[in-house]
Amino acid sequence: MASFSLVQPPCSSLFFATTTTLLVILSVCFSNAQPTSSSRPQGLVLPVTKDGTPLVSESLVVDLAGEYLWVDCEKGYVSSSNRTLNCFGSECSKLQLSSRACMHKPAAQPRSKSFMGCLVFPSNKLPGGNFTSGYFTSDVVSTQSCINGSTTGPDVTARKFSFGCGSTSLLKGLAKGVKGMAGFGPFGVSVPSQLSLAFRIPRVFAMCLPSSSTFSKGVIFIGGGPYIMKPGIDLSPLLTYTPFYTNATAYYSSEYHIRVKSITVGGEKVPIGNDSLDNGFVKSANINTMIPYTVMRTSIYNAFTSIFIEKAKAMNLTMVAPVAPFGVCFDGKNLRGNRVGAIVPDISLVLHTDKLVWKIFGSNSMVRIDEKVSCLGFVDGEACLVIGGYQLENNLLEFNLAKMRLGFLSTNLIGQTVLSCNSFNFQE
Repeated sequence: MASFSLVQPPCSSLFFATTTTLLVILSVCFSNAQPTSSSRPQGLVLPVTKDGTPLVSESLVVDLAGEYLWVDCEKGYVSSSNRTLNCFGSECSKLQLSSRACMHKPAAQPRSKSFMGCLVFPSNKLPGGNFTSGYFTSDVVSTQSCINGSTTGPDVTARKFSFGCGSTSLLKGLAKGVKGMAGFGPFGVSVPSQLSLAFRIPRVFAMCLPSSSTFSKGVIFIGGGPYIMKPGIDLSPLLTYTPFYTNATAYYSSEYHIRVKSITVGGEKVPIGNDSLDNGFVKSANINTMIPYTVMRTSIYNAFTSIFIEKAKAMNLTMVAPVAPFGVCFDGKNLRGNRVGAIVPDISLVLHTDKLVWKIFGSNSMVRIDEKVSCLGFVDGEACLVIGGYQLENNLLEFNLAKMRLGFLSTNLIGQTVLSCNSFNFQE
């Protein structure tokens, strides 16, 4: 019997990579090999790599707001253990009402009974993407566990992993080799929710995205800490926490929103108009792995860049012509660096209390175009504040779905050693 097997290097059954647009990608393959164990693991670890590192088999873009995993079932997916889920079954009922429907499915065999299948509407949420309809199905998933945040454990099995069947047309605009998307949103059928339930581990996942260098590696944990980084540092007690909230009744998508009271550049507060505030917080500030750089509403972006330019000029930095999609760029010859990146004005997001601050240093604020030009990695847009992939690099983010809180930590700020998401022990 064929199985839907997620296969990867030691310590996990999932690969990730990042494209030039900083999308996180989950690599999967279909295997005829049967899993070896169904024991309860302490947790799961999913290595993250950059575009350019060879991926094994097919890949899925990780959608931090997505409801469920979907794959192209029209081309290349073959499994005798795949089962279409009943519209009135428990797994289908976990889907949002707005993202499912019932549809009569003809019997596969002449004498078999037909039934009402669970219909879903997979979508490609990238610009220019579309959606289609397909059945919600289940299959066997095999993954390798980890022990104490660093040691490879035995293979474990989820025998009824649910996912949507999409069509080949949904792959338009995705990176070469990508075969679908994996939802990591706050839903009952998202990847972390299903694996947490299957293996009876906490509904917690943490991600540490790699930097832009070609051979960098990062990680996604499922099940909570510890998170052991070389040389034996547990990052769990170093995390700072802030509440997050979601719109889990949304149509198949819900971002992780955080409360941002203010934004400062070099210690100076960025003026934010009342039209961009809701009860004293920036409207709909959220985290999104589907966009490469942080987006700010035009009024906020203009005030933000104006202060940044003023502070940069005081540091003797010279502006040059902007390079799309950025609006502010500097002469690379004048930029000096340290262990947290280019020496430029620090950026801070002040969260739900004044004492809780998410600092963004040069490594996450400046994008090196070439030897001559580096640009401020923030872009003008319609949303008030959406934190993009570049600003998440080398930050450990823990999403606790049970407690509705976000833990965060910049790995660059640990001790005096230069650390990154490449510094986890199991990635050797």
